[in-house]
Amino acid sequence: MRRETTQAGAGKTALRFTGVAIENWRNFRCGEIDLSSLAFFIGANASGKSNLLDAFRFLHEIATPGSGGLQGAIARRGGVSAIRCLHARSFSAVSLAVTVGDNDTPKIWHYELTFNAKKGQQPTVLRERLQHDSAEIFVRATDRETPLELTQTHLEQVSKNKEFPDFVAFLASCRYLHVVPQIVRDRRRQNTAGDDPFGGDLLRRIKEMPKKSRDARLTRIARALQIAVPQFEELDLKDDSEGVPHLYAKYRNWRPYATKQSEVAFSDGTLRLIGLLWSISEKGGPLLLEEPELSLNDAVVGELPAMFRRVARFSGRQILASTHAPALLESPKIGLREVHLLTVGDNGSEVRTLADLPQVKEQVKGGMTIAEAVLPLLRPEGIEALAGADVIG
Repeated sequence: MRRETTQAGAGKTALRFTGVAIENWRNFRCGEIDLSSLAFFIGANASGKSNLLDAFRFLHEIATPGSGGLQGAIARRGGVSAIRCLHARSFSAVSLAVTVGDNDTPKIWHYELTFNAKKGQQPTVLRERLQHDSAEIFVRATDRETPLELTQTHLEQVSKNKEFPDFVAFLASCRYLHVVPQIVRDRRRQNTAGDDPFGGDLLRRIKEMPKKSRDARLTRIARALQIAVPQFEELDLKDDSEGVPHLYAKYRNWRPYATKQSEVAFSDGTLRLIGLLWSISEKGGPLLLEEPELSLNDAVVGELPAMFRRVARFSGRQILASTHAPALLESPKIGLREVHLLTVGDNGSEVRTLADLPQVKEQVKGGMTIAEAVLPLLRPEGIEALAGADVIG
């Protein structure tokens, strides 16, 4: 009898990614790491931080109804040739594997997917496998299936995934977030349906929450903003005359009554912080954050790990984030097993957990912060020459 598992929002028993392995994915020939409830990916520009997050997003898209499944996920990335690592050798297929569990049982589910495409043909599945509690749910006999059948994964086929709906629901519950303030402000780009990782659906998502719950959450967010944003007082959501939702904030000034401003006048940092605070408060599966520190003051950035940890503790929602911020990595609330270093070599990018690097472990044990120990490793060789580079003329 299959053991039931729960989604985020159920506290300590919430499902999360506990491990990932990739082969020939983007700029990684291969890579494998274990994951905690909180994980940060650090590295130089173009080292693969976004691409690593995209592996989880890729599986999310396959499992989400209406997204086009495997073919849609591959097409949105420019085809298999754009996904396949340039450093791939004789084995050129792309492989992803994830382990999903909870704090008590790290390996409840294990899923593997390998795919490739011949020139001029649709991408096809070469291998697909799912285990639950180490018991095989399925291993596809690809040599017995038709070419058409191999263009779809079992994750997306209704006739197949009804046997493991909770795993499919978990993958579909993931959300990628990289709020772009210009998109939130642009009324023409506001989404009335679906989700938008860049914030086009933020105001709609806020509006869709029942008013009583929405007002309570906005009040909590306002209290946080009162700490982080000078002169900030209140936050509210109201429709304009055409029924379009807008956020309104009150700021103290010399006048007897506080001044109100809509999101159009919010600073980039304020909008990003509102989007971040709202999103981490939502129920759901793993939250994939792209550089959450952008536009934020270092003092605010330094508190993000503690905030994220609180989310992981009370809602069960896992947070996986890419970052460049020294202020974030200086936080004592981050452990070595929660930070994963990406480096680039002649064979592509590699990913290693800081807890597995003896030099970093010794330096942190000796009193250094993670930022002090690891940032020198990210410094491009000869970077001093950049200031003198001839880029004008």
